[in-house]
Amino acid sequence: MTCCYLQNFSLVKILLAGFVAGFSLLPFPAFAALPVFSFVEFNIAFVLGLSLPVLIIAALMKPVVEIKWRFPALITLSLLSMLYAIAYLHSYQVIVLLSSGMIFLTLLYLWPFSKTNDEPQSISEHSSLFSKAKKISRISISSCAIIFLVLLWFFPKIDAYNSWALCSSVILLIAALHLAIYFFNQIRKQDHKQRNKSTEIYRLVIQWLVNSTYVVAMFLWLNTTIDIVWLVIACVLSYLVTLINGSWFLVQRVLAVLPTKVEDEKISLEDLFSFTHDPATNLPSYQQALNRFEQLVKLSEKKRFAAIVFKPINFQQVNTVLGHHNSDILLLQLAYCLQKKVVENDYLVNFDGDQQPIRLARLHGLHFLVVIDLAASHHPEKILINDLCQQLSAAVPDAMSFKSFSLNFKLLFGAAIFGEHGDNVSEVIAHAGDALLSTETEQQFLTYFDNSSVLYTEQQLLLMECLKQDILNENLLCYIQPQISLSDKKITGFELKVHWYHDQKPQELQEFVKLAEHSGELYLLTMQMIKQAFKVLFTLNKLGFPIPVSLKLSSKNLLEPDLIDFIEMQMNHYNISANYFLVELTENIIAEAGDRVNVIIAQLKSLGIGIVIDNFSGSYEALRYLRKMSFDQVKIDCFQLANSIENIADKVIIDALVHLTHSMQVPLVGTRVDSNTILRAFESLGGECAQGNTIHRGVVLDEIEIWLEKWFEQYPDSKPQV
Repeated sequence: MTCCYLQNFSLVKILLAGFVAGFSLLPFPAFAALPVFSFVEFNIAFVLGLSLPVLIIAALMKPVVEIKWRFPALITLSLLSMLYAIAYLHSYQVIVLLSSGMIFLTLLYLWPFSKTNDEPQSISEHSSLFSKAKKISRISISSCAIIFLVLLWFFPKIDAYNSWALCSSVILLIAALHLAIYFFNQIRKQDHKQRNKSTEIYRLVIQWLVNSTYVVAMFLWLNTTIDIVWLVIACVLSYLVTLINGSWFLVQRVLAVLPTKVEDEKISLEDLFSFTHDPATNLPSYQQALNRFEQLVKLSEKKRFAAIVFKPINFQQVNTVLGHHNSDILLLQLAYCLQKKVVENDYLVNFDGDQQPIRLARLHGLHFLVVIDLAASHHPEKILINDLCQQLSAAVPDAMSFKSFSLNFKLLFGAAIFGEHGDNVSEVIAHAGDALLSTETEQQFLTYFDNSSVLYTEQQLLLMECLKQDILNENLLCYIQPQISLSDKKITGFELKVHWYHDQKPQELQEFVKLAEHSGELYLLTMQMIKQAFKVLFTLNKLGFPIPVSLKLSSKNLLEPDLIDFIEMQMNHYNISANYFLVELTENIIAEAGDRVNVIIAQLKSLGIGIVIDNFSGSYEALRYLRKMSFDQVKIDCFQLANSIENIADKVIIDALVHLTHSMQVPLVGTRVDSNTILRAFESLGGECAQGNTIHRGVVLDEIEIWLEKWFEQYPDSKPQV
C-alpha cells in the first residue's frame, strides 16, 4: 500500500512540474519546501510538455492534409512507458522496459516507411523497386518486433539481453538498407528537382545514427555498463530527432499541397494578357496602368509625373451607325495610330513589361491615358504636356473609314500633375478625367485640373448636408405670393413658394433645387409644401375667401403616382375641393418627362386638379403641348420687359404670347413683375393678371388674415362677395 501511495505521489509531482516550471520565470520569492524531482521525472514532464502541442497541431492540420497521427502518439506513449518503468517499477521493470523499448524502436521506423500521406513527398515516389522495398521493410520490422515480444513474454528462459541485441540490430539493418535503396533510386531518376530535396536523406541518416545510439545504450545499461542517466538521455534524444523529422515532413507535406493548388489555378500567358489588356484595342487596361504607375512612383526619387486623359469626340455617331462591334474596329485603328506615334517617346511611361513598349492605356469608355515622366526632361512641364497633346492630335487620321462609313475625329485632353493635383495615383488619374470634362464643357483643347474645384465640391457637399438637415427639421420658410387682376385688383390666386436661409441669405427653390435633388430630400420637401398649400386653402376657406393656390413641381423625378396619392390624401384630410389646387409644370419638365407627364396630368385632371404650364415660351413644342393637353392656366416670364429699349424682341414675343392666349381663351399670368416698369409694360401689352414683388413679395400662413384685411381696406372693390 505504501509503495502504491508513493508512486501516486510521484505522478502528482510530475503533473505539477509544468506548473512549477511556468511559475519559476516569475519574480516570486523562493518556496520554502518544493518537492525534489528526479532526472527521469523531469524528462517525463519534458516529453509530456513537448508532445502535446505537436499532437494538437497534427490534429488541427488534418483538414488541410490527410494525417494519421497515431504514430507520434504511440511513440510518445511508448517512451513514457519506458521512463515510467525506469523511475517507478521494481518488479517486471526490465520486461516492461524492453517491451516498450522495442515498440518505441519499431515505431521510429514504421512512421517514415508507412503509407501515410504525412511522409516526405520524395519518399512516396511510386517506382516499383522502392514500393516493394517499403512493403518488405514494414513487414520485416514488424515481424522482428513481434518475435521479440513473444520471446520476451512467453519464453522467459530465453536471454532477453541477446534477443534485444539481435532484433534491434536487424531493425537497424533493414532501415539502413531501405535508406540505401531510397538514395540510389533518387540518383537513378536524375531529377534535379528531387535531388534538391536530398536533405531528407541526410535527416533520415542522422535519425538512424541517433537511434543506433539508443539501441546500444539500452544494451549497455542492461549489462550494467552505463548509468541509467545515459539511457534516459539516449531515449529522449532519439525521440526528439524522430519528432523533429516527423514535424519537418508534416510541414513539407502541407507546403506541397499549397503549390499544387496554385499550380491548378495557374493561368496561361494568353489568359494573363486578356486579364490585363483591353480586348478591343489590345492596350493595357486601367488596372494594369494603375499598377505600373504606382510602381514607378515608388521607385522615382523626384516623383514628378503628369497624367493626361483624352478621348475622341463625336465617336458616339459611330456606335449609332455601325454598332459597337464594328465601331471597335475603328477604335482599334485609332489606338494603333496613337500608339505608333508615341512608342519612341522615352518620356512616357511604359504600361507593359514586354520588349515592345506600350505608352498608351485605355480607361473606361472612350478615355485613354498617357503618363509623362516630367523629371526625365529639362523642358518646361506645360510645354512638354502641350507638345505631347499636339502630337497625339496630329496622329489621328484625317478620315477614318469602315466600308462606306467615314468620320473625322478630334481629341480633347485633360491633365493633372502628381504632387500638385493629388498625392495618390488613382486620384491624379481621376482629376485628369475631371479636367477632360471641363475641356468638353468649355470647348477647349487642353485643360489642367483646378484644385479650387475640389474645394467647390466640398462646399457643395457641406451645403447639401445643411439643406438636408433643414428639410428634415422643417426649417424652411413657406410663403404664398398673390396673383391679382390688373383691372380691378382682385386676388385671383396664390402661388406657394419656399425660402431657404443659409448664412442669413434667402434662396428660392429654383436656386437650391439641384442641391435638394442631390441630397435626396426634394421629394420630402415637396410633400411638406403640399401640406402647407392645403393648410393655406383650409385657412382661406375658414376665412370665407376660397382662392386657388398653385404649387410648382420643380423636377421630373417628382412625377410619380405616389405623389398623386399624397395630394389626394391631403384633399380628403382637409376636405378641400380639387378645383382650388393647381399644379405647375415648367415647359422643360414636360419635354424631359415625355410620355410619363401625360399619365400624371391625366391622373391629376381625373381628381379635378388644375394644370398650369410655367415659363411658357411659345415655341412649336410648347404650342403642341398647349393644344394637346388643355392647360388651365399659362404663365410667362415678364422679367425681360424691364428695359424696353434693349429687349424689343422679347417685348414682341411676350406681346404675341398675350394675344395667343387670349385667342385660345387660356388664362394668362405674368410672373416676375418685380418693378413698376415691368408692370406698366405688361399691362400695355394687354396683360390682365400679374404676380411679382411689385404686387407683394409674399405672405406667411400666420399673417394671411391680416394681409387680406389690409388689401381689402386698400382696394374695397376687390373683396369677393361672400
